Amino acid sequence: MQPKYFDVHAHLNFKDFDADRDEVIASCMQEGVLVNNVGTSLTTSREVVALAEAHEHLYATVGVHPTDWNKGFDEYEFRSLAEHTKVIAIGECGLDYYRIGDDSEKVEQKKLFEKHIALARAVGKPLMLHIRDSLSEPGRAYDDVLEILNAHPDVRAHAHFFAGDWSIAKRYIDRGITLSFTGVITFARQYDEVIRNVPMEMLMAETDAPYVAPEPYRGKRSEPLYVREVLGKLAEIRGESPEELAESILHSARRVLALPASPERGEPAGRPAYRQAGLQ
Repeated sequence: MQPKYFDVHAHLNFKDFDADRDEVIASCMQEGVLVNNVGTSLTTSREVVALAEAHEHLYATVGVHPTDWNKGFDEYEFRSLAEHTKVIAIGECGLDYYRIGDDSEKVEQKKLFEKHIALARAVGKPLMLHIRDSLSEPGRAYDDVLEILNAHPDVRAHAHFFAGDWSIAKRYIDRGITLSFTGVITFARQYDEVIRNVPMEMLMAETDAPYVAPEPYRGKRSEPLYVREVLGKLAEIRGESPEELAESILHSARRVLALPASPERGEPAGRPAYRQAGLQ
Protein backbone atom coordinates (compact mmCIF):
# COMPACT_ATOMS: atom_id res chain seq x y z
CA MET A 1 0.00 0.00 0.00
CA GLN A 2 1.21 3.50 -0.86
CA PRO A 3 0.28 5.73 2.11
CA LYS A 4 -1.47 8.98 1.24
CA TYR A 5 -3.08 10.02 4.52
CA PHE A 6 -2.57 9.49 8.24
CA ASP A 7 -5.38 9.54 10.81
CA VAL A 8 -3.45 10.11 14.01
CA HIS A 9 -6.32 9.23 16.37
CA ALA A 10 -9.25 6.84 15.87
CA HIS A 11 -11.05 3.99 17.64
CA LEU A 12 -11.92 1.32 15.10
CA ASN A 13 -12.11 -1.23 17.91
CA PHE A 14 -15.18 0.46 19.45
CA LYS A 15 -18.55 -1.29 19.18
CA ASP A 16 -19.73 1.36 16.71
CA PHE A 17 -17.80 -0.59 14.05
CA ASP A 18 -18.88 -4.10 15.04
CA ALA A 19 -21.23 -4.44 12.07
CA ASP A 20 -18.80 -3.42 9.32
CA ARG A 21 -15.31 -3.14 10.79
CA ASP A 22 -13.69 -5.28 8.11
CA GLU A 23 -15.25 -3.20 5.34
CA VAL A 24 -14.10 0.08 6.92
CA ILE A 25 -10.57 -1.26 7.38
CA ALA A 26 -10.49 -2.48 3.77
CA SER A 27 -11.62 0.94 2.53
CA CYS A 28 -8.79 2.60 4.42
CA MET A 29 -6.35 0.18 2.81
CA GLN A 30 -7.73 0.88 -0.65
CA GLU A 31 -7.56 4.66 -0.22
CA GLY A 32 -4.08 4.72 1.34
CA VAL A 33 -5.14 5.79 4.84
CA LEU A 34 -2.86 4.79 7.72
CA VAL A 35 -4.80 4.69 11.00
CA ASN A 36 -3.60 4.95 14.59
CA ASN A 37 -6.19 3.28 16.84
CA VAL A 38 -6.03 4.45 20.42
CA GLY A 39 -6.68 2.45 23.56
CA THR A 40 -8.50 3.91 26.56
CA SER A 41 -8.09 0.97 28.97
CA LEU A 42 -6.18 -2.28 29.24
CA THR A 43 -8.95 -4.13 27.40
CA THR A 44 -9.22 -1.65 24.53
CA SER A 45 -5.43 -1.36 24.35
CA ARG A 46 -5.24 -5.10 23.75
CA GLU A 47 -7.91 -4.70 21.07
CA VAL A 48 -6.03 -2.00 19.14
CA VAL A 49 -2.80 -3.99 19.25
CA ALA A 50 -4.65 -7.01 17.86
CA LEU A 51 -6.04 -4.89 15.02
CA ALA A 52 -2.58 -3.54 14.27
CA GLU A 53 -1.13 -7.05 14.19
CA ALA A 54 -3.78 -8.13 11.68
CA HIS A 55 -3.51 -5.18 9.28
CA GLU A 56 -0.36 -3.57 7.92
CA HIS A 57 -1.91 -0.08 7.62
CA LEU A 58 -3.17 0.02 11.22
CA TYR A 59 -1.12 1.09 14.23
CA ALA A 60 -1.86 1.26 17.95
CA THR A 61 -1.54 3.49 21.00
CA VAL A 62 -1.92 1.94 24.46
CA GLY A 63 -2.93 3.49 27.76
CA VAL A 64 -5.73 4.52 30.13
CA HIS A 65 -8.01 7.51 29.56
CA PRO A 66 -7.54 10.12 32.32
CA THR A 67 -11.20 9.94 33.37
CA ASP A 68 -10.63 6.25 34.21
CA TRP A 69 -7.96 7.03 36.81
CA ASN A 70 -9.81 4.86 39.36
CA LYS A 71 -9.70 1.70 37.23
CA GLY A 72 -6.05 0.91 37.75
CA PHE A 73 -2.92 0.81 35.59
CA ASP A 74 -1.26 -2.58 35.26
CA GLU A 75 2.33 -1.52 34.62
CA TYR A 76 3.52 -5.01 33.68
CA GLU A 77 0.74 -5.58 31.15
CA PHE A 78 1.06 -2.13 29.62
CA ARG A 79 4.84 -2.47 29.35
CA SER A 80 4.35 -5.70 27.40
CA LEU A 81 1.88 -4.01 25.04
CA ALA A 82 3.94 -0.84 24.70
CA GLU A 83 6.97 -2.77 23.47
CA HIS A 84 5.03 -4.12 20.47
CA THR A 85 6.51 -2.89 17.19
CA LYS A 86 3.10 -1.68 15.95
CA VAL A 87 2.56 0.49 19.03
CA ILE A 88 3.55 4.03 18.07
CA ALA A 89 2.54 6.00 21.19
CA ILE A 90 1.46 5.79 24.83
CA GLY A 91 -2.01 7.06 25.77
CA GLU A 92 -4.43 8.50 25.41
CA CYS A 93 -3.27 10.11 28.59
CA GLY A 94 -3.24 13.52 30.20
CA LEU A 95 -5.81 15.50 32.15
CA ASP A 96 -9.57 15.85 31.69
CA TYR A 97 -11.21 18.38 34.00
CA TYR A 98 -14.51 18.67 32.13
CA ARG A 99 -16.67 16.68 34.54
CA ILE A 100 -14.30 16.50 37.48
CA GLY A 101 -15.77 16.26 40.96
CA ASP A 102 -13.11 17.94 43.09
CA ASP A 103 -9.38 18.62 43.30
CA SER A 104 -8.67 15.13 44.63
CA GLU A 105 -9.58 13.77 41.19
CA LYS A 106 -7.04 16.13 39.63
CA VAL A 107 -4.38 14.68 41.91
CA GLU A 108 -5.27 11.13 40.88
CA GLN A 109 -5.31 12.02 37.18
CA LYS A 110 -1.85 13.55 37.54
CA LYS A 111 -0.57 10.37 39.19
CA LEU A 112 -1.92 8.31 36.30
CA PHE A 113 -0.36 10.73 33.80
CA GLU A 114 3.03 10.31 35.47
CA LYS A 115 2.73 6.54 35.07
CA HIS A 116 2.21 6.99 31.34
CA ILE A 117 5.23 9.28 31.18
CA ALA A 118 7.34 6.67 32.96
CA LEU A 119 6.19 4.03 30.49
CA ALA A 120 6.90 6.28 27.51
CA ARG A 121 10.43 6.88 28.79
CA ALA A 122 10.97 3.17 29.43
CA VAL A 123 10.05 2.13 25.88
CA GLY A 124 11.26 5.25 24.08
CA LYS A 125 7.90 6.17 22.57
CA PRO A 126 5.90 9.42 22.58
CA LEU A 127 2.74 10.33 24.44
CA MET A 128 -0.71 10.71 22.87
CA LEU A 129 -2.19 13.53 24.92
CA HIS A 130 -5.85 13.92 25.86
CA ILE A 131 -6.51 17.35 27.38
CA ARG A 132 -9.91 18.81 28.22
CA ASP A 133 -10.60 21.90 30.27
CA SER A 134 -13.51 22.52 32.58
CA LEU A 135 -15.93 25.28 31.57
CA SER A 136 -15.09 27.23 34.73
CA GLU A 137 -11.30 27.12 34.27
CA PRO A 138 -10.40 27.48 30.59
CA GLY A 139 -6.77 26.67 29.94
CA ARG A 140 -6.13 25.07 33.32
CA ALA A 141 -5.82 21.48 32.10
CA TYR A 142 -3.51 22.60 29.27
CA ASP A 143 -1.37 24.53 31.77
CA ASP A 144 -1.13 21.57 34.14
CA VAL A 145 -0.23 19.10 31.39
CA LEU A 146 2.53 21.37 30.10
CA GLU A 147 3.91 21.94 33.59
CA ILE A 148 4.18 18.19 34.13
CA LEU A 149 5.74 17.59 30.71
CA ASN A 150 8.29 20.35 31.20
CA ALA A 151 9.72 18.32 34.07
CA HIS A 152 10.42 15.55 31.53
CA PRO A 153 12.13 17.33 28.60
CA ASP A 154 13.24 14.04 27.02
CA VAL A 155 9.64 12.88 26.43
CA ARG A 156 8.06 13.81 23.13
CA ALA A 157 4.29 14.14 22.73
CA HIS A 158 1.36 14.82 20.43
CA ALA A 159 -1.79 16.69 21.53
CA HIS A 160 -4.89 15.11 20.04
CA PHE A 161 -8.16 17.03 19.47
CA PHE A 162 -6.48 20.34 20.26
CA ALA A 163 -9.00 22.85 21.62
CA GLY A 164 -6.86 25.62 23.08
CA ASP A 165 -6.30 29.14 21.80
CA TRP A 166 -3.18 30.42 20.03
CA SER A 167 -1.41 31.45 23.26
CA ILE A 168 -1.68 27.86 24.49
CA ALA A 169 -0.83 26.39 21.10
CA LYS A 170 2.36 28.43 20.85
CA ARG A 171 3.63 27.17 24.20
CA TYR A 172 2.94 23.59 23.15
CA ILE A 173 4.65 24.06 19.81
CA ASP A 174 7.66 25.67 21.52
CA ARG A 175 7.88 22.53 23.67
CA GLY A 176 7.95 20.44 20.48
CA ILE A 177 4.42 19.08 20.85
CA THR A 178 2.52 18.54 17.60
CA LEU A 179 -1.21 19.31 17.40
CA SER A 180 -4.08 17.65 15.56
CA PHE A 181 -7.62 18.73 14.75
CA THR A 182 -10.84 16.82 14.10
CA GLY A 183 -13.94 17.19 11.97
CA VAL A 184 -15.08 19.97 14.31
CA ILE A 185 -13.06 22.43 12.21
CA THR A 186 -15.38 21.82 9.23
CA PHE A 187 -18.33 23.41 11.03
CA ALA A 188 -16.77 25.60 13.76
CA ARG A 189 -14.52 28.60 13.24
CA GLN A 190 -12.96 29.16 16.69
CA TYR A 191 -9.81 27.22 15.80
CA ASP A 192 -9.00 29.04 12.55
CA GLU A 193 -6.38 31.35 14.11
CA VAL A 194 -4.49 28.45 15.62
CA ILE A 195 -4.69 26.43 12.40
CA ARG A 196 -3.34 29.33 10.33
CA ASN A 197 -0.41 29.89 12.69
CA VAL A 198 0.77 26.34 13.43
CA PRO A 199 3.93 25.54 11.44
CA MET A 200 3.16 22.89 8.86
CA GLU A 201 5.59 20.42 10.40
CA MET A 202 3.77 20.66 13.76
CA LEU A 203 0.30 19.96 12.36
CA MET A 204 -1.60 16.66 11.98
CA ALA A 205 -5.17 15.56 11.20
CA GLU A 206 -7.48 13.10 12.93
CA THR A 207 -11.05 11.86 12.95
CA ASP A 208 -11.40 10.57 16.53
CA ALA A 209 -13.73 8.06 14.84
CA PRO A 210 -16.48 7.18 15.63
CA TYR A 211 -16.92 10.71 17.03
CA VAL A 212 -17.33 14.22 15.54
CA ALA A 213 -17.80 13.38 11.87
CA PRO A 214 -16.88 16.29 9.58
CA GLU A 215 -19.15 17.96 7.07
CA PRO A 216 -20.82 16.61 4.97
CA TYR A 217 -21.17 13.61 7.33
CA ARG A 218 -21.99 15.58 10.48
CA GLY A 219 -24.36 13.71 12.78
CA LYS A 220 -23.31 10.32 11.43
CA ARG A 221 -20.63 7.90 12.59
CA SER A 222 -17.18 9.20 11.77
CA GLU A 223 -14.69 6.99 9.93
CA PRO A 224 -10.93 7.22 9.33
CA LEU A 225 -11.57 7.83 5.62
CA TYR A 226 -13.03 11.19 6.62
CA VAL A 227 -9.56 12.38 7.57
CA ARG A 228 -9.49 13.57 3.95
CA GLU A 229 -12.25 16.09 4.73
CA VAL A 230 -10.40 17.26 7.85
CA LEU A 231 -7.18 17.63 5.92
CA GLY A 232 -8.96 19.45 3.11
CA LYS A 233 -10.38 21.98 5.56
CA LEU A 234 -6.99 22.47 7.21
CA ALA A 235 -5.48 23.19 3.80
CA GLU A 236 -8.32 25.59 2.91
CA ILE A 237 -7.93 27.58 6.13
CA ARG A 238 -4.16 27.76 5.66
CA GLY A 239 -4.27 28.47 1.92
CA GLU A 240 -2.13 25.43 1.13
CA SER A 241 -2.20 22.46 -1.18
CA PRO A 242 -4.03 19.47 0.37
CA GLU A 243 -1.50 17.16 -1.29
CA GLU A 244 1.48 18.97 0.21
CA LEU A 245 -0.16 19.07 3.62
CA ALA A 246 -0.98 15.35 3.46
CA GLU A 247 2.66 14.59 2.65
CA SER A 248 3.86 16.84 5.47
CA ILE A 249 1.56 15.08 7.96
CA LEU A 250 2.95 11.68 6.97
CA HIS A 251 6.46 13.00 7.42
CA SER A 252 5.60 14.52 10.82
CA ALA A 253 4.01 11.26 11.97
CA ARG A 254 7.24 9.43 11.16
CA ARG A 255 9.30 12.08 12.91
CA VAL A 256 7.27 12.46 16.09
CA LEU A 257 5.58 9.10 16.61
CA ALA A 258 7.15 5.65 16.53
CA LEU A 259 5.82 5.15 13.02
CA PRO A 260 8.05 3.09 10.71
CA ALA A 261 10.25 5.09 8.37
CA SER A 262 9.51 5.57 4.70
CA PRO A 263 12.51 3.95 2.97
CA GLU A 264 11.86 5.63 -0.37
CA ARG A 265 12.16 9.06 1.31
CA GLY A 266 15.05 8.15 3.58
CA GLU A 267 13.08 9.25 6.62
CA PRO A 268 13.97 8.35 10.21
CA ALA A 269 11.28 6.95 12.52
CA GLY A 270 10.25 8.41 15.85
CA ARG A 271 12.41 11.52 15.78
CA PRO A 272 11.57 14.21 18.39
CA ALA A 273 9.93 17.36 16.98
CA TYR A 274 11.88 19.69 19.25
CA ARG A 275 13.38 22.06 16.73
CA GLN A 276 11.17 25.00 17.67
CA ALA A 277 12.11 24.72 21.33
CA GLY A 278 15.81 24.29 20.63
CA LEU A 279 15.78 20.95 22.43
CA GLN A 280 17.83 17.91 21.46
